[in-house]
Amino acid sequence: ESMSEQGRRLLTLYRDILRAHRAHLRPGLRRLGDDYVKSEFRLHRQAKPEFLTSFEEQWSNYLATVQQDTKDGVPVPVHVEEVEPHLNDEQKKQLSKLSEHIHSIR
Repeated sequence: ESMSEQGRRLLTLYRDILRAHRAHLRPGLRRLGDDYVKSEFRLHRQAKPEFLTSFEEQWSNYLATVQQDTKDGVPVPVHVEEVEPHLNDEQKKQLSKLSEHIHSIR
C-alpha cells in the first residue's frame, strides 16, 4: 500500500524537525525535543486526515521557530504567559504535558 501524499509530507516534516534539532539545539535539549516529537508523531500516526492538517501546520510552525529562534544551541526565551492566551485547548494540554515532563527529569 502506498503512502498518501499527506503521509509523505508528515514523514518529511518529522525528519526535518529531527535534523533541525541536530543543527540548532544543545544535546540535552535535543534529546528532550526528539523524544517529544517522536512520541507525538507516533501517537498521531493513525489520526484522521482532517485532524492531521492542523497537526502538520502546528509542527511546521514549530520547525520554523526552531530554525530561527536559537542562539548558540539554546532556544531564545519565550515567556509562557505571553504565548498561552493565544493557544487553543489542545496546545495548552501539550504545553502542560511538556512542562510536567521537564519537571520530572530535573
